[in-house]
Amino acid sequence: MMLLELDIPHEIRFVDIYAQPHVLLDDVVPFVDVNPKNAVPALRLDTGEVHTEIGVILQYIVDLKSHSSLLPRPGTQERYRVMEWLSYVGSDVHKTIGPLFHPHMPEVAKDIHRQNLHRRLSYIEAQLADRPYLTGENFTVADAYLFVMIGWAPYFKFDLTPYPNLSAFHARIASRPSFDLLMQGIAPALGRMRLPVFSGTTSP
Repeated sequence: MMLLELDIPHEIRFVDIYAQPHVLLDDVVPFVDVNPKNAVPALRLDTGEVHTEIGVILQYIVDLKSHSSLLPRPGTQERYRVMEWLSYVGSDVHKTIGPLFHPHMPEVAKDIHRQNLHRRLSYIEAQLADRPYLTGENFTVADAYLFVMIGWAPYFKFDLTPYPNLSAFHARIASRPSFDLLMQGIAPALGRMRLPVFSGTTSP
């Protein structure tokens, strides 16, 4: 989505994370050959160098276009605030949601994660009470990261209705042209993957 926002030429390779081991969808190459961590995302540069970890990848992409408002310039308090949110979404939200994707995790364990997620989303809900985005008036990479996380709600059966500010935040970002382009790009790949069916859901 950030590559599309910045109109940066790129190629997308899809990874089937439900295949064991994970594989690149087009040629069934083990993903561990691309990223030894065997985890998405990974950004491979034209030089062959590979960056991993979403927080670093987002910074790298946006810094290619230094004029962008998606991430304030280095050394400013505004940038540190965005980095603070990137860290929070990654360590507190993403890591809480992740276990809910495991189709065989016991419900009692998932309930604990849902309770923890509720506390984190309640905090974010309060922060969004007087601002359209996490750090204020401008859409940033931290907003994009959170947008993807809460967009998974239909899969892990977490109701966002009690969080009206967060729901409005999600709708606001979903209306961006880059998201529409993103969905057009990933639709064919989703149809080729055998996604698991989670409790209380039907296969998408």
